[in-house]
Amino acid sequence: MDFDPVDRQILDILRQDGRASHASIAKQVGLSAPAVGKRVAKLEQTGVILGYRALLDNSAIGLPIGAFVMITPQPRKPAQRLVERLLALPEVEALYAVAGEYSFIAMVRAPSPAALDGLLDRIFMLEGVEATRTAMVLRTAAERVTFLPPDHSH
Repeated sequence: MDFDPVDRQILDILRQDGRASHASIAKQVGLSAPAVGKRVAKLEQTGVILGYRALLDNSAIGLPIGAFVMITPQPRKPAQRLVERLLALPEVEALYAVAGEYSFIAMVRAPSPAALDGLLDRIFMLEGVEATRTAMVLRTAAERVTFLPPDHSH
């Protein structure tokens, strides 16, 4: 989808504050609130905006332990079944299929090191898992919202 400069401004505002009202966006981009509403609806309908969510403080909700689990699947086993098994674990926050030494990287959350240890055992024992390697997060140096690539069409 091609974005005009106003669409890009609207997306930039929403990626920083998903709760921004159409009226406040309108003031920033020089349109009426109904015009912003139409543009936002179009961006949602075309799948550019996938949804809205709250960013949570994981420590405040009792999940202070984060880890990246690199996963090697067993050879000649259907990867989709493994993906389904991994996604069935509520502790899996994100799952990425990647190129390189491992086929998947899962971001997981746990309430304690002992709970993480138990989760790692459960992941390793899943049918289709050949090997895992874990990197526990010590602190988050940066977490950013997705940036918009520059518009090179003009």
